[in-house]
Amino acid sequence: MKIQLWSIGKEHDPYIRDGIAVFQKRLQHYVDFEIKLIPTVKQAASLSVPELKKQEAKIILDLLQPTDFLLALDEKGKMMTTVQFADFLQQRNNAGTRQLIILIGGAFGIDASVLQRAQLQMSLSPLTFPHQLVRLIFTEQLYRAYTVLNREKYHHQ
Repeated sequence: MKIQLWSIGKEHDPYIRDGIAVFQKRLQHYVDFEIKLIPTVKQAASLSVPELKKQEAKIILDLLQPTDFLLALDEKGKMMTTVQFADFLQQRNNAGTRQLIILIGGAFGIDASVLQRAQLQMSLSPLTFPHQLVRLIFTEQLYRAYTVLNREKYHHQ
């Protein structure tokens, strides 16, 4: 299974880039993983929030393949423990999922059309985090989940 973490927004700040690089390197032993940054919509500041979300949705939906499993990170989504997330990854792998897309939406969230397309909506926390930090946190959580699946010492219960 290939996993891609899609995020709308700008390039990583150096401290984020360095942190992500650590976990990307560790992840390569378990899974084909990459981060895809989707540039912010042109003239986003002049658009209303609903119009901006619609334009972001069009870009995302155009990029998705029909067979992609879409996990949308959304504040109203399902919360999971690390072990539950690891089990989810194993289930996707066992089901023959070829590509898992994990989506971090734009500054105003994810349009309803994309949430409808998602097979799973997941929340990291009821707290709000900067999108760049979510990229780092989620990359670490993927690594943590794979260490759980491989019964390696990293995650403690």
